[in-house]
Amino acid sequence: MTIIAVDIAKEMSVAPIEFPPGETDDKNRWIVWFLAVVNGERIKCGMSYQTLRDHFEADFYEPLPAFVAHRQRIEQFTAQFIRQGRFGPDGRILIRSHDMSNRS
Repeated sequence: MTIIAVDIAKEMSVAPIEFPPGETDDKNRWIVWFLAVVNGERIKCGMSYQTLRDHFEADFYEPLPAFVAHRQRIEQFTAQFIRQGRFGPDGRILIRSHDMSNRS
């Protein structure tokens, strides 16, 4: 992890994290995307259809109702990822099923 990434993760560990309403169903990548905002910085976050199916009882082909129903829990888990600096190489947070299985 570079010095810059460590600084960003440290800053985000204490900053409030907001999740504006709205989500996008990406049927090409099988991901539901949503935004987080930290210190005015927008972070694209996503949860795979498989995660929604395995952990939130979503219909695999229509995951949005489960995402909306469980959004508060999903946001809490996403906030943990942000605070831990678990960003992908593209700067996004993408939560997959094994991430939920390995949580403490």
